[in-house]
Amino acid sequence: MDGRNSLPTRLALFGAVAGLCVVGMIPQAFAQVIEIGPAGVSTISGPAITTPDGVKAIEKPAAPKSARHAEAALLFEKAGGEVELSPRLLEAVAYVESRFNSKALSPKGAQGMMQLMPQTAAELGVDPANPEENVRGGADYLRRMVIMFGNNIQLALAAYNAGPSAVLRYGGVPPYAETQAYVAAVMDYLATTSRPETD
Repeated sequence: MDGRNSLPTRLALFGAVAGLCVVGMIPQAFAQVIEIGPAGVSTISGPAITTPDGVKAIEKPAAPKSARHAEAALLFEKAGGEVELSPRLLEAVAYVESRFNSKALSPKGAQGMMQLMPQTAAELGVDPANPEENVRGGADYLRRMVIMFGNNIQLALAAYNAGPSAVLRYGGVPPYAETQAYVAAVMDYLATTSRPETD
């Protein structure tokens, strides 16, 4: 038993209410809907608007992808399919970690698009300098965190950033400014339909 739910759960991330709808003076609430099923985050739709007739999607053109983003998207699709994680979730992590830069190197030694530490990459059996293996390794590690923390995406993200032992020690997102900002940034990315160019 890996703690995964048997039925999908719908979560709505609500933003600020812009005001009252002129037609009928009905309040409008904007929402971003995330589907969480047996394989974690599976569908992210929206934005949507809540009206008296229910939740309706708002058609919004996506920003054009940069060359770096377009190439990375193929890697997210492949790795996401292999580990049963949403490619959009992998995209969000890679954006926050490195802005899709496969040559990124942190002061602590984390490498590549998914910012894998050398020891973690070795344990996962991937070459962090190889973009495809880096994304696959990051996806595999994140999937392990999703399972470990019972499909709680925020805790899985916190564990990806600070390590699972820190999440277990604090019984939630650790009180580290970096980790809290990291989790918020990834969740914010998931709640939007587009991001600025990175090239």
